[in-house]
Amino acid sequence: MSDSTKELLAALDASVQDYLCPFMHFKRAVHTVGHSELDGWPGPSSISKRPYQDLEGCFFWWINRFQIECCTLDIGYGDREFVIEPMLYYRGIKDHFAPWELLSAAPVPNPNVASGASWILSVDSMKKTIRTISEGLIAHWEIFASPSRETIDRARVMRGQRMAFAEKEQRRRDRERASIQASVAFHNGEYPEAVRLLDPYRDDDDLSRSSAMLLKMAKQRME
Repeated sequence: MSDSTKELLAALDASVQDYLCPFMHFKRAVHTVGHSELDGWPGPSSISKRPYQDLEGCFFWWINRFQIECCTLDIGYGDREFVIEPMLYYRGIKDHFAPWELLSAAPVPNPNVASGASWILSVDSMKKTIRTISEGLIAHWEIFASPSRETIDRARVMRGQRMAFAEKEQRRRDRERASIQASVAFHNGEYPEAVRLLDPYRDDDDLSRSSAMLLKMAKQRME
């Protein structure tokens, strides 16, 4: 059974105080806590003070923010999947970076040491997750506090590569689904539907020979 939003947020803030604040205070970071107004892109957004109980049953994004020199670290919690997500922002850079993106670009052997998690619905899992994130952030703070221009550039390139791969993979799935549906439509005599499904993929190198032939035959039978 899930703990209440009030209990989860209290555990989040208390865990940040226990595991991360001593280090950040030593670094002279300014710590603010509250509800995100979701008014900044790429961020960081402004924060408002709201009681925990006001957010029960609502969509929310709760932030523990640390600001030090040119770096802003947000540890956010909420969204539809009750995710904990650390995010870094830098003055003069209109972008944001998850810790694992910067550690991957650095590179660091285990770039996920400061990553968040989803479906955090118990006080116990909240404490464990914040402790793990805090340990990862502290261990690699030198990278996070002031990443080199090369690291930032590499992180952006790697992000672009992941996006391109994701788009290619999604097109592959869409093409395979269309091929199956077009085959059914063709054998049911629904030739215009078969053409509609396959025509967007007619120039794809990965379109199977059988689907290409089916498309050609469907067009011929429409003439």
